Amino acid sequence: MGQLTGRVDAVVLWLARSERRLVGIALLRIVIGLATVLYCLADYSRRQFLWGPHSYNSPAVAGKALPHWGFSLFLVSNSQIWFELLFHAVILVSLAFMVFGGRALTIAQAVLMWSLHYRNQDVLEGGDNLAQILIIFMVFSVSNAYFAPGAKQRRALMRRQSGPTIGTALHNLAAYLIVFQTSVLYFTAGYWKITGTVWQNGVAMYYISRITGFEMSSTYAQVMSSAFLGTAICYFTIFTELGFPFAVLSNRAWVRKANTLAIEAMHLGIMVCMGLVCFGLLMIGADCTCLRDEDYRSLYLRAVRLKQGVLDRLRPPLAEFPAGAALSLAGAEHASVSAPAPAPAPAPASASASKEEDRAHQA
Repeated sequence: MGQLTGRVDAVVLWLARSERRLVGIALLRIVIGLATVLYCLADYSRRQFLWGPHSYNSPAVAGKALPHWGFSLFLVSNSQIWFELLFHAVILVSLAFMVFGGRALTIAQAVLMWSLHYRNQDVLEGGDNLAQILIIFMVFSVSNAYFAPGAKQRRALMRRQSGPTIGTALHNLAAYLIVFQTSVLYFTAGYWKITGTVWQNGVAMYYISRITGFEMSSTYAQVMSSAFLGTAICYFTIFTELGFPFAVLSNRAWVRKANTLAIEAMHLGIMVCMGLVCFGLLMIGADCTCLRDEDYRSLYLRAVRLKQGVLDRLRPPLAEFPAGAALSLAGAEHASVSAPAPAPAPAPASASASKEEDRAHQA
């Protein structure tokens, strides 16, 4: 019993010592705010039809569709003024949350985002379920340690803290719960795919590309008509999703980076080819929390080196001289600057004598 208590104390102290995954939480904050703004602006001209008090999905019908723990401030009143104020408040709060972060704005974002989602569940894309869970954990985290005004001062204050704190423990616990929730989601999705016949046969992407609602271009459907490419993408998706939890737990940085970048590339493809922009953004934001802060630092340094290498290649080359020629040219320039000007040469003696004889004859 004593050993178990000691291990629990060690885990608690480890959680409370320093904040972790600050970069990933900050990126998740930006993505949730951006996705909510895009969600509102994409159908801004049809907001009355989709979410208004006289929507096709009436407040009475929307209220019956609420889960027992769900709520929506849009259902509080059928007033047109209340709807307009609340809808534009969602946009403004999401922008402020994306830029500034902080616990107060996180709570406001959670309340307004939940209210908008549950006003009309027919127009949701799927990533909203994960966002509703993750933003609850974000209430207990430090979401503005990066990419926010005053972020450097905030990090400096964190470093000056002496000893473990409850706030640090809550932040780390929330961060690891976000990672855990994301990992469970991917592993479950991969498991259900591998048990499905269309994924086992490698034809799932072919059928998905034929769904009218998710067909952004005919090129996507033509590409998925390739048996080899469609099967490769199906197996690649299953492999990356099933391996995601193990990659997160890996001590090898390249494994974590490779798997996370592969998952994010998959969601970028979903955004471009299927048009599920908000879903793809929210999933990419969740993926960002699965990389450690040191992973982001190494990626940043690699990007800086890559940028410097590209700039060096784009610069016009300087004139090149052989080593000996360059040294002799440098020595000649140095001698021409430092050596004094030569004195004028004296006239020859014979010339001066002849001049004196001419003067004597003239006299």
